[in-house]
Amino acid sequence: MNRARLIYTILSIYIVSAFSWWTFAHYRSAKKIHDLQINQVELECYKASIDLEQAKQQELFEDSIGLKRYFYANNPQLEVIFIPNSDPISSYMIRPKLETYLRLESEYRRKFWMYILEGSVMMALIFWGMYRIYLSFQQDLNLKRNQRNFLLSVTHELKTPLTSIKLYLETIQKRKLDTEQIQTIVRNSLEDSERLNLLVENLLLSARIESTHFNLDIREINLSDLLEETLRHFSAPRNISERISMKIEEQVYVMADPSSMDIIITNLLSNALKYTPANSQIFVSLETNKAYTSLKVADEGPGIADKDKKELFNRFFRTGDENTRKTKGTGLGLYIVKNLAHLQKAEVFVENREPNGCIFEIRLKNHGG
Repeated sequence: MNRARLIYTILSIYIVSAFSWWTFAHYRSAKKIHDLQINQVELECYKASIDLEQAKQQELFEDSIGLKRYFYANNPQLEVIFIPNSDPISSYMIRPKLETYLRLESEYRRKFWMYILEGSVMMALIFWGMYRIYLSFQQDLNLKRNQRNFLLSVTHELKTPLTSIKLYLETIQKRKLDTEQIQTIVRNSLEDSERLNLLVENLLLSARIESTHFNLDIREINLSDLLEETLRHFSAPRNISERISMKIEEQVYVMADPSSMDIIITNLLSNALKYTPANSQIFVSLETNKAYTSLKVADEGPGIADKDKKELFNRFFRTGDENTRKTKGTGLGLYIVKNLAHLQKAEVFVENREPNGCIFEIRLKNHGG
Protein backbone atom coordinates (compact mmCIF):
# COMPACT_ATOMS: atom_id res chain seq x y z
CA MET A 1 0.00 0.00 0.00
CA ASN A 2 2.84 2.41 0.86
CA ARG A 3 4.61 1.43 -2.35
CA ALA A 4 1.48 2.15 -4.39
CA ARG A 5 1.13 5.54 -2.73
CA LEU A 6 4.78 6.34 -3.49
CA ILE A 7 4.32 5.45 -7.17
CA TYR A 8 1.12 7.51 -7.33
CA THR A 9 2.88 10.50 -5.71
CA ILE A 10 5.82 10.30 -8.14
CA LEU A 11 3.49 10.08 -11.15
CA SER A 12 1.44 13.00 -9.86
CA ILE A 13 4.54 15.17 -9.41
CA TYR A 14 5.75 14.21 -12.90
CA ILE A 15 2.40 15.05 -14.54
CA VAL A 16 2.11 18.40 -12.78
CA SER A 17 5.75 19.28 -13.54
CA ALA A 18 5.43 18.29 -17.20
CA PHE A 19 2.27 20.33 -17.69
CA SER A 20 3.73 23.32 -15.84
CA TRP A 21 6.79 23.21 -18.11
CA TRP A 22 4.53 22.92 -21.18
CA THR A 23 2.62 26.05 -20.12
CA PHE A 24 5.85 27.96 -19.41
CA ALA A 25 7.30 26.89 -22.77
CA HIS A 26 4.24 28.27 -24.58
CA TYR A 27 4.58 31.52 -22.66
CA ARG A 28 8.27 31.82 -23.63
CA SER A 29 7.37 31.06 -27.24
CA ALA A 30 4.75 33.82 -27.25
CA LYS A 31 7.30 36.24 -25.75
CA LYS A 32 9.89 35.39 -28.42
CA ILE A 33 7.33 35.83 -31.19
CA HIS A 34 6.37 39.23 -29.76
CA ASP A 35 10.01 40.35 -29.62
CA LEU A 36 10.61 39.12 -33.18
CA GLN A 37 7.57 41.04 -34.41
CA ILE A 38 8.87 44.23 -32.80
CA ASN A 39 12.29 43.69 -34.40
CA GLN A 40 10.66 43.01 -37.77
CA VAL A 41 8.64 46.24 -37.61
CA GLU A 42 11.77 48.19 -36.68
CA LEU A 43 13.69 46.56 -39.55
CA GLU A 44 10.89 47.65 -41.89
CA CYS A 45 11.77 51.24 -40.97
CA TYR A 46 15.26 50.74 -42.37
CA LYS A 47 13.89 49.03 -45.47
CA ALA A 48 11.30 51.82 -45.98
CA SER A 49 14.00 54.52 -45.79
CA ILE A 50 16.04 52.76 -48.51
CA ASP A 51 12.90 52.35 -50.60
CA LEU A 52 12.07 56.06 -50.25
CA GLU A 53 15.59 57.07 -51.36
CA GLN A 54 15.31 54.87 -54.42
CA ALA A 55 11.85 56.24 -55.24
CA LYS A 56 13.16 59.81 -54.85
CA GLN A 57 16.01 59.08 -57.26
CA GLN A 58 13.49 57.64 -59.71
CA GLU A 59 11.39 60.82 -59.24
CA LEU A 60 8.26 58.88 -58.31
CA PHE A 61 7.15 61.92 -56.25
CA GLU A 62 7.97 65.62 -56.31
CA ASP A 63 6.95 66.96 -52.91
CA SER A 64 6.15 65.87 -49.37
CA ILE A 65 2.53 65.13 -50.26
CA GLY A 66 3.61 62.70 -52.95
CA LEU A 67 6.21 61.22 -50.62
CA LYS A 68 3.58 60.56 -47.93
CA ARG A 69 1.15 59.12 -50.46
CA TYR A 70 3.82 56.76 -51.78
CA PHE A 71 5.09 55.90 -48.28
CA TYR A 72 1.75 54.98 -46.70
CA ALA A 73 0.69 52.99 -49.73
CA ASN A 74 3.68 50.68 -49.23
CA ASN A 75 4.17 50.83 -45.42
CA PRO A 76 0.84 50.78 -43.57
CA GLN A 77 2.50 49.87 -40.24
CA LEU A 78 4.92 52.83 -40.29
CA GLU A 79 4.74 56.58 -40.19
CA VAL A 80 6.97 59.29 -41.59
CA ILE A 81 7.79 62.43 -39.59
CA PHE A 82 9.21 65.50 -41.38
CA ILE A 83 11.86 67.47 -39.55
CA PRO A 84 10.82 71.15 -39.14
CA ASN A 85 12.73 73.91 -40.89
CA SER A 86 14.30 71.46 -43.34
CA ASP A 87 13.65 70.19 -46.82
CA PRO A 88 10.84 67.61 -46.26
CA ILE A 89 11.99 65.56 -49.24
CA SER A 90 15.43 65.08 -47.67
CA SER A 91 14.82 65.46 -43.91
CA TYR A 92 12.39 62.98 -42.44
CA MET A 93 12.25 60.21 -39.85
CA ILE A 94 10.57 56.85 -40.21
CA ARG A 95 9.22 54.97 -37.22
CA PRO A 96 6.55 52.36 -36.41
CA LYS A 97 3.08 53.72 -35.72
CA LEU A 98 1.92 53.81 -32.11
CA GLU A 99 -1.07 51.72 -33.21
CA THR A 100 1.37 49.08 -34.47
CA TYR A 101 3.06 48.82 -31.08
CA LEU A 102 -0.30 48.73 -29.34
CA ARG A 103 -1.60 46.03 -31.69
CA LEU A 104 1.46 43.83 -31.17
CA GLU A 105 1.30 44.38 -27.41
CA SER A 106 -2.41 43.52 -27.44
CA GLU A 107 -1.77 40.32 -29.39
CA TYR A 108 0.99 39.35 -26.96
CA ARG A 109 -1.19 40.00 -23.90
CA ARG A 110 -4.08 38.11 -25.45
CA LYS A 111 -1.88 35.06 -26.00
CA PHE A 112 -0.36 35.45 -22.54
CA TRP A 113 -3.75 35.44 -20.81
CA MET A 114 -4.97 32.67 -23.10
CA TYR A 115 -2.09 30.44 -21.97
CA ILE A 116 -2.64 31.43 -18.33
CA LEU A 117 -6.37 30.69 -18.53
CA GLU A 118 -5.93 27.46 -20.46
CA GLY A 119 -3.13 26.41 -18.14
CA SER A 120 -5.19 27.17 -15.04
CA VAL A 121 -8.22 25.30 -16.36
CA MET A 122 -6.16 22.33 -17.45
CA MET A 123 -4.25 22.31 -14.17
CA ALA A 124 -7.52 22.41 -12.24
CA LEU A 125 -8.86 19.53 -14.34
CA ILE A 126 -5.65 17.57 -13.81
CA PHE A 127 -5.79 18.11 -10.04
CA TRP A 128 -9.47 17.19 -10.00
CA GLY A 129 -8.79 14.05 -12.01
CA MET A 130 -5.84 13.12 -9.81
CA TYR A 131 -7.98 13.69 -6.72
CA ARG A 132 -10.76 11.50 -8.09
CA ILE A 133 -8.26 8.81 -9.00
CA TYR A 134 -6.76 9.05 -5.53
CA LEU A 135 -10.20 8.71 -3.92
CA SER A 136 -11.00 5.74 -6.13
CA PHE A 137 -7.62 4.25 -5.31
CA GLN A 138 -8.20 4.76 -1.58
CA GLN A 139 -11.73 3.35 -1.76
CA ASP A 140 -10.44 0.29 -3.60
CA LEU A 141 -7.73 -0.25 -0.99
CA ASN A 142 -10.19 0.29 1.85
CA LEU A 143 -12.70 -2.07 0.27
CA LYS A 144 -10.10 -4.79 -0.18
CA ARG A 145 -8.88 -4.31 3.39
CA ASN A 146 -12.40 -4.29 4.79
CA GLN A 147 -13.40 -7.34 2.74
CA ARG A 148 -10.34 -9.17 4.02
CA ASN A 149 -11.19 -8.15 7.57
CA PHE A 150 -14.79 -9.19 7.00
CA LEU A 151 -13.79 -12.66 5.80
CA LEU A 152 -11.54 -13.10 8.83
CA SER A 153 -14.14 -11.83 11.27
CA VAL A 154 -17.15 -13.62 9.78
CA THR A 155 -15.22 -16.89 9.75
CA HIS A 156 -14.46 -16.40 13.42
CA GLU A 157 -17.98 -15.23 14.23
CA LEU A 158 -19.53 -18.27 12.53
CA LYS A 159 -17.06 -20.82 13.81
CA THR A 160 -16.97 -19.76 17.46
CA PRO A 161 -20.68 -20.18 18.38
CA LEU A 162 -20.98 -23.34 16.28
CA THR A 163 -17.97 -24.87 18.01
CA SER A 164 -19.33 -23.80 21.38
CA ILE A 165 -22.81 -25.24 20.76
CA LYS A 166 -21.29 -28.48 19.50
CA LEU A 167 -19.13 -28.73 22.64
CA TYR A 168 -22.15 -28.13 24.89
CA LEU A 169 -24.16 -30.82 23.13
CA GLU A 170 -21.28 -33.30 23.35
CA THR A 171 -20.96 -32.52 27.05
CA ILE A 172 -24.64 -33.29 27.63
CA GLN A 173 -24.37 -36.43 25.56
CA LYS A 174 -21.25 -37.87 27.21
CA ARG A 175 -21.60 -36.76 30.81
CA LYS A 176 -24.24 -37.05 33.50
CA LEU A 177 -25.08 -33.55 34.63
CA ASP A 178 -27.37 -32.18 37.28
CA THR A 179 -30.23 -29.82 36.53
CA GLU A 180 -28.26 -26.67 37.34
CA GLN A 181 -25.39 -27.65 35.05
CA ILE A 182 -27.81 -28.45 32.24
CA GLN A 183 -29.54 -25.09 32.70
CA THR A 184 -26.17 -23.32 32.51
CA ILE A 185 -25.28 -25.17 29.30
CA VAL A 186 -28.70 -24.46 27.79
CA ARG A 187 -28.43 -20.78 28.69
CA ASN A 188 -24.95 -20.53 27.13
CA SER A 189 -26.14 -22.40 24.05
CA LEU A 190 -29.09 -20.04 23.66
CA GLU A 191 -26.73 -17.08 23.93
CA ASP A 192 -24.47 -18.53 21.22
CA SER A 193 -27.44 -19.37 19.00
CA GLU A 194 -28.77 -15.80 19.45
CA ARG A 195 -25.37 -14.46 18.50
CA LEU A 196 -25.30 -16.72 15.45
CA ASN A 197 -28.85 -15.75 14.50
CA LEU A 198 -28.01 -12.04 14.75
CA LEU A 199 -24.97 -12.55 12.53
CA VAL A 200 -26.97 -14.38 9.85
CA GLU A 201 -29.74 -11.77 9.98
CA ASN A 202 -27.22 -8.96 9.58
CA LEU A 203 -25.60 -10.68 6.60
CA LEU A 204 -28.95 -11.19 4.87
CA LEU A 205 -30.14 -7.69 5.76
CA SER A 206 -26.93 -6.13 4.46
CA ALA A 207 -27.40 -7.92 1.13
CA ARG A 208 -31.02 -6.73 0.91
CA ILE A 209 -30.06 -3.13 1.67
CA GLU A 210 -27.26 -3.26 -0.89
CA SER A 211 -29.61 -4.58 -3.58
CA THR A 212 -32.14 -1.81 -2.74
CA HIS A 213 -34.91 -4.43 -2.43
CA PHE A 214 -35.89 -3.47 1.07
CA ASN A 215 -39.43 -2.35 1.73
CA LEU A 216 -40.44 -0.62 4.94
CA ASP A 217 -43.78 -0.73 6.69
CA ILE A 218 -43.87 2.87 7.93
CA ARG A 219 -46.68 3.44 10.41
CA GLU A 220 -47.31 5.03 13.78
CA ILE A 221 -45.76 2.92 16.54
CA ASN A 222 -45.29 3.20 20.28
CA LEU A 223 -41.53 3.47 20.39
CA SER A 224 -41.47 3.34 24.21
CA ASP A 225 -43.07 -0.13 24.25
CA LEU A 226 -40.96 -1.32 21.33
CA LEU A 227 -37.74 -0.19 23.03
CA GLU A 228 -38.61 -1.90 26.32
CA GLU A 229 -39.54 -5.12 24.52
CA THR A 230 -36.32 -5.10 22.48
CA LEU A 231 -34.26 -4.50 25.62
CA ARG A 232 -35.88 -7.49 27.35
CA HIS A 233 -35.39 -9.70 24.30
CA PHE A 234 -31.74 -8.63 24.02
CA SER A 235 -30.73 -8.82 27.68
CA ALA A 236 -32.54 -12.04 28.75
CA PRO A 237 -30.37 -14.64 26.92
CA ARG A 238 -27.22 -12.68 27.76
CA ASN A 239 -28.12 -12.22 31.42
CA ILE A 240 -27.17 -8.51 31.38
CA SER A 241 -30.38 -6.90 32.62
CA GLU A 242 -28.61 -5.37 35.63
CA ARG A 243 -26.01 -3.75 33.35
CA ILE A 244 -28.54 -1.74 31.33
CA SER A 245 -29.68 1.60 32.75
CA MET A 246 -32.87 2.93 31.17
CA LYS A 247 -34.50 6.34 31.03
CA ILE A 248 -37.48 5.87 28.74
CA GLU A 249 -40.19 8.46 28.31
CA GLU A 250 -43.60 6.81 28.23
CA GLN A 251 -46.04 6.77 25.33
CA VAL A 252 -43.67 8.11 22.68
CA TYR A 253 -45.25 7.64 19.24
CA VAL A 254 -43.32 7.99 15.98
CA MET A 255 -43.76 7.15 12.31
CA ALA A 256 -41.37 4.26 11.71
CA ASP A 257 -41.02 0.65 10.62
CA PRO A 258 -41.20 -1.47 13.81
CA SER A 259 -39.07 -4.29 12.42
CA SER A 260 -36.33 -1.88 11.31
CA MET A 261 -36.39 -0.03 14.62
CA ASP A 262 -36.00 -3.35 16.46
CA ILE A 263 -32.96 -4.16 14.28
CA ILE A 264 -31.48 -0.69 14.85
CA ILE A 265 -31.85 -0.93 18.62
CA THR A 266 -30.50 -4.49 18.73
CA ASN A 267 -27.42 -3.56 16.71
CA LEU A 268 -26.71 -0.49 18.83
CA LEU A 269 -27.02 -2.57 22.00
CA SER A 270 -24.81 -5.30 20.53
CA ASN A 271 -22.20 -2.70 19.55
CA ALA A 272 -22.28 -1.15 23.05
CA LEU A 273 -21.96 -4.56 24.70
CA LYS A 274 -18.94 -5.48 22.58
CA TYR A 275 -16.97 -2.39 23.56
CA THR A 276 -18.11 -2.05 27.17
CA PRO A 277 -15.81 -3.62 29.80
CA ALA A 278 -17.25 -6.39 31.97
CA ASN A 279 -19.55 -5.12 34.73
CA SER A 280 -19.75 -1.67 33.12
CA GLN A 281 -23.04 -0.02 32.33
CA ILE A 282 -24.94 0.53 29.09
CA PHE A 283 -27.20 3.58 29.11
CA VAL A 284 -30.39 3.71 27.04
CA SER A 285 -32.62 6.78 26.85
CA LEU A 286 -35.69 7.85 24.90
CA GLU A 287 -37.08 11.36 24.98
CA THR A 288 -39.07 13.57 22.67
CA ASN A 289 -39.64 17.26 22.00
CA LYS A 290 -41.57 19.30 19.46
CA ALA A 291 -38.99 18.79 16.71
CA TYR A 292 -37.77 15.21 17.05
CA THR A 293 -37.59 12.04 19.12
CA SER A 294 -34.15 11.07 20.41
CA LEU A 295 -33.06 7.49 21.07
CA LYS A 296 -29.60 7.20 22.65
CA VAL A 297 -27.40 4.21 23.47
CA ALA A 298 -24.23 5.02 25.43
CA ASP A 299 -21.43 2.81 26.71
CA GLU A 300 -18.35 3.06 28.92
CA GLY A 301 -15.91 1.72 26.34
CA PRO A 302 -12.74 3.29 24.92
CA GLY A 303 -14.57 5.74 22.65
CA ILE A 304 -13.97 6.33 18.96
CA ALA A 305 -11.02 8.14 17.40
CA ASP A 306 -11.95 11.18 15.30
CA LYS A 307 -10.21 9.70 12.25
CA ASP A 308 -12.49 6.64 12.40
CA LYS A 309 -15.79 8.51 12.75
CA LYS A 310 -16.04 9.24 9.03
CA GLU A 311 -15.77 5.56 8.12
CA LEU A 312 -17.56 4.18 11.15
CA PHE A 313 -20.82 3.48 9.27
CA ASN A 314 -19.18 2.00 6.16
CA ARG A 315 -19.80 -1.63 5.39
CA PHE A 316 -17.21 -4.02 6.88
CA PHE A 317 -15.35 -1.18 8.62
CA ARG A 318 -13.99 -1.89 12.08
CA THR A 319 -11.45 0.08 14.07
CA GLY A 320 -8.01 -1.51 14.35
CA ASP A 321 -6.81 -4.55 12.45
CA GLU A 322 -8.69 -7.82 12.27
CA ASN A 323 -5.59 -9.84 13.14
CA THR A 324 -5.15 -8.04 16.46
CA ARG A 325 -8.72 -6.96 17.27
CA LYS A 326 -10.22 -8.80 20.22
CA THR A 327 -13.82 -7.62 20.04
CA LYS A 328 -16.45 -9.65 18.20
CA GLY A 329 -18.23 -8.43 15.12
CA THR A 330 -18.21 -8.22 11.33
CA GLY A 331 -18.43 -4.48 10.69
CA LEU A 332 -22.04 -4.71 9.47
CA GLY A 333 -24.02 -3.58 12.53
CA LEU A 334 -23.48 0.18 12.27
CA TYR A 335 -23.72 0.04 8.47
CA ILE A 336 -27.20 -1.47 8.87
CA VAL A 337 -28.12 1.06 11.57
CA LYS A 338 -27.26 4.03 9.36
CA ASN A 339 -29.01 2.72 6.25
CA LEU A 340 -32.19 1.65 8.04
CA ALA A 341 -32.29 5.01 9.84
CA HIS A 342 -31.90 6.94 6.59
CA LEU A 343 -34.64 4.90 4.94
CA GLN A 344 -36.93 6.18 7.69
CA LYS A 345 -35.74 9.81 7.27
CA ALA A 346 -33.93 9.58 10.61
CA GLU A 347 -30.47 10.97 11.42
CA VAL A 348 -27.61 9.15 13.14
CA PHE A 349 -25.09 10.91 15.37
CA VAL A 350 -22.08 9.64 17.28
CA GLU A 351 -19.96 11.43 19.87
CA ASN A 352 -17.52 10.50 22.59
CA ARG A 353 -18.83 10.39 26.12
CA GLU A 354 -17.11 11.87 29.15
CA PRO A 355 -15.08 10.54 30.85
CA ASN A 356 -15.03 7.53 28.54
CA GLY A 357 -17.21 5.68 26.08
CA CYS A 358 -19.35 6.92 23.21
CA ILE A 359 -22.98 7.84 22.53
CA PHE A 360 -25.00 6.81 19.48
CA GLU A 361 -28.15 8.82 18.83
CA ILE A 362 -31.05 8.24 16.46
CA ARG A 363 -33.25 11.27 15.76
CA LEU A 364 -36.66 10.74 14.20
CA LYS A 365 -38.60 13.80 13.10
CA ASN A 366 -41.97 14.30 14.76
CA HIS A 367 -45.15 15.33 12.96
CA GLY A 368 -44.81 18.99 12.07
CA GLY A 369 -41.23 19.06 13.38
